Amino acid sequence: MPTPLLLVLIGLVVVALVVWAVTADRRKKRARIAALEQLGFRPCPEQKTWLEERTSYIENNRGFRYELRDPKRLAGEQSVYYYVKTRHSDDHQDTVPMVEEEILFRLKQPAKGGLVLTVKPSSLAPGLATRMIAAVATGPWDSQPDDLQRLDLPPDLKDTNLMGAMGPPGWSLYDVVDSGALSVVQGLGDAGALWVKFRDSWCSVSGTGGHIPFRVDEIVGRIRPLL
Repeated sequence: MPTPLLLVLIGLVVVALVVWAVTADRRKKRARIAALEQLGFRPCPEQKTWLEERTSYIENNRGFRYELRDPKRLAGEQSVYYYVKTRHSDDHQDTVPMVEEEILFRLKQPAKGGLVLTVKPSSLAPGLATRMIAAVATGPWDSQPDDLQRLDLPPDLKDTNLMGAMGPPGWSLYDVVDSGALSVVQGLGDAGALWVKFRDSWCSVSGTGGHIPFRVDEIVGRIRPLL
């Protein structure tokens, strides 16, 4: 096959793949918007700046800034929000920004400090893989909150859907939140959550929508005891 024709064919394949990816992404976005509307979420663009400030407060990391897209508030609830969060770093402009779907809500019973929990689905059995994930998730990375460090999991929470925790130095997990909140958190991994973050009166639940879709309807149902 002549080289120019081969290059043309390769170019057509690349263009077709790009078009397919864009179309699939748009289709997925439309489906997500329709599902959120059915649940009762309504756009609240006027709260975008406030939500970004609230997100920065929960993350408490001076090295990153957080941009929110498509903020929505759940009708009938005073403080339940959904948005897509992108994490940016001016010091690492060559890295791909982290993009997450996130639900933010006000806690009925405030936490006593900051806390980051990493959760898994029940289908992922405890073992070497989960220990490795937990070690990475709670490692001393620059993306972690400035005031938190790895906490040991209490014996009664080992081999559960809670893989790792970060909290105030010298504290135990139960110093920050009670067993009722932790019971709710353990079920969120089955709905596509990966991280659950507490900061005083607020809690965020986020996921990357990878192998397990971020199922907003199920997450909202599971967090109701905390509202």
